[in-house]
Amino acid sequence: MMRSASHFTLLGAGLLALTVAVLAAPTALGSEAAAPTCAASQLKGKLLDSQGAAGTILFSVKLENTGAACSLKGYPALRIKGAHALLPTHVVHGGLAILNSTPTRVKLKHLGRASVLVSYGDVPVGSETSCPRGKALRLRPPGATDWLTVAVSTQACGHGTLHESPVLAGVKHAL
Repeated sequence: MMRSASHFTLLGAGLLALTVAVLAAPTALGSEAAAPTCAASQLKGKLLDSQGAAGTILFSVKLENTGAACSLKGYPALRIKGAHALLPTHVVHGGLAILNSTPTRVKLKHLGRASVLVSYGDVPVGSETSCPRGKALRLRPPGATDWLTVAVSTQACGHGTLHESPVLAGVKHAL
């Protein structure tokens, strides 16, 4: 009887250890695979380049991670900033072939880079006689609660309509 009791105790301890290992494994793998969402405070945004043709301006914003590893997936929130205040802004996902991408998770190591492409029309629409001049772009990364400011001049017509791509891995040029 003593022998079978110790056999069951060892078997129980083994099963308990196996259960703990199996339950801990997905957590460990998940924490390695999924970096936290990037905060705006850890990203540095910069206008990379721009081009214009037929009343449409396209520009590229480079985002560089200055903090710990993080990830982004989706479309950032955008606001046009004038000289003294935020201007009316209407954001559309996609709209040009170059902007029509399916959002994917972009993992950024320290100093890793991602891009967002943005376009706007600079020809007045409907009753507009002119379009407001923006001095900067406010950008809130997808999933973040804070904003970063990127120096970029805009003159978006259509009540400040901007078309955007999702966050893209690496540096993508507007050219």
